[in-house]
Amino acid sequence: MSKNNQFDLDNPQDFLFISDLDGTLLLPNGTFPEEFKYRLNKLISDGMRFTIATARNYDSAHPILKGLDIKFPVVLFNGVYLADFHSGEILEHTQFIDKTVIDSMLNLAKINKIEPFIYTFGNQHQVYYRKATNTGSTAYLNSLKKDDRVRQVSEFVFQEDENISGFLLIGTLENLNPIYHGLKENHFDHLNLYFAEDVSMKGYYWLQSFHQQANKGNMVERLVKRLNFPLSKTLVFGDYLNDLDMFRVARYSVAMENALPEVKESANKIIGHNSQGAVLDFLESIWENS
Repeated sequence: MSKNNQFDLDNPQDFLFISDLDGTLLLPNGTFPEEFKYRLNKLISDGMRFTIATARNYDSAHPILKGLDIKFPVVLFNGVYLADFHSGEILEHTQFIDKTVIDSMLNLAKINKIEPFIYTFGNQHQVYYRKATNTGSTAYLNSLKKDDRVRQVSEFVFQEDENISGFLLIGTLENLNPIYHGLKENHFDHLNLYFAEDVSMKGYYWLQSFHQQANKGNMVERLVKRLNFPLSKTLVFGDYLNDLDMFRVARYSVAMENALPEVKESANKIIGHNSQGAVLDFLESIWENS
């Protein structure tokens, strides 16, 4: 049942605002212009509590948002980490994926001719891959070309102190369906799976997974507990499946016009497109009218 129109924000000064990045706060090309930073910093300096919850890692998110005066911890890598925005220091982390589950995933991927990307955390974050075998995975790899965490390997071999925080498979629906159902059937109690069409490349799908306890909603709950702040005074923005866990725990949820249908259906309110800077427009409008 839709929560739309169930939206009555009383006093914005009492709220914590949490925004997803890609498809939500950022422009479609993955940037956040200096003008946007100026506008958001003005709201923050006026007293707005604001932070982010993103599927990106610190090394990917911080360069885009550098210059923002975010005072609160940020939720990173889909809820795997809670970190200090300015230093990247990890303040809290959730559980990691068992390596036996990764072996199971790799077997399924081999049968269905899909090459995965695997994310780890040891002394630093790494993204491992063997090769890109289709247009969708090549496009994703190209999006990481300035990211020095990316490592091409001949085989997946992990160090003893290297934890596996997540993995991503990109392919057609036909290729990924059996992998999704195999993982869901055999590891439903261990994995948090997201399976949806690539928003930027129609015809290709993303199957992304983290530990079952790793999601934005759980880490938002840990964030507000850390801040001694009530969940009843939180408002979140999002556009994709991995934002639904935030929608579940927050007092209010706001979906973008470009969001997936199920995300819109779950939101209290739908605003404009991320290409129009709708999150900033919305924040300014409620702040000015309060």
